[in-house]
Amino acid sequence: MNEEDGAGSSTANKNARVPADLKETSTVRRVLLLLRCVADHPGETAQSLAQRLNLPRSSVHRLLATLRDTDFVTHEAGSTFQPGLEMYRIAGKLGARMPYIKLAEPYLKALSEKFHESSILTLLERRHLKMFHAASGSPADPMRYDIQLNTLEPLVWGATARVILAHLTQEEIDRAIAGNERSPVGGQAPDARKIRAALAAIRADGYGVTHSHRTPNTVGVAAPFFDGDGQVVGSLGFLIPEFRWKAPEPNEITGALRQAAGGLSRQLGYSGS
Repeated sequence: MNEEDGAGSSTANKNARVPADLKETSTVRRVLLLLRCVADHPGETAQSLAQRLNLPRSSVHRLLATLRDTDFVTHEAGSTFQPGLEMYRIAGKLGARMPYIKLAEPYLKALSEKFHESSILTLLERRHLKMFHAASGSPADPMRYDIQLNTLEPLVWGATARVILAHLTQEEIDRAIAGNERSPVGGQAPDARKIRAALAAIRADGYGVTHSHRTPNTVGVAAPFFDGDGQVVGSLGFLIPEFRWKAPEPNEITGALRQAAGGLSRQLGYSGS
């Protein structure tokens, strides 16, 4: 054996002796990436998953076999893979305890600091077709709103509510309007035709704006966010004095709300636009 052969053999042996903890870390990381890929792209083959992850097909096959044996993935007809019952079980348990307030707080803080306005997290109470303000962000500006939290309110009044209502089923929208709950400010009954037109505009624009719906001389502006199943969960919004509202729309505020709501949606597993 010449020196060159000896050097090559020594290098190969060094490469082969990878510490066990590094191998373990690499394997765990691959498993986690694969689980995320199956959740985001169900119904794909081992080859397509390997291509997405830039991993050897043999490695992906081996990991999929382990995940299938533990019910984290299922092997469907046509050699495709879907999330398994164990993945759904864990997702269901965690989903019921989703810390929406904790996830939303950084967005509320950033929005209030940037625009010096009162920001709001609003959540849907779907069983009763109501909403409630769950958290708020207050600016340093002395002119700010005292937002009442955790009180169920109708979905037909205010931007923070209407952007949620716009993404419910038609039957739920009909029921919410038929509830005939009057405006907290003027006391007027809901106008079904105007509400339906406003909801259509919200779906097209991705945000909503209302004037003096819940608080006199105040603009409400909000954007909805969604969970991993594409179901609307709530909204991020602002309460802004009329004299400080910057029309026309869309503007920097509506854009920032849409961006923040989109970021929160992605954290909840939503992959839509």
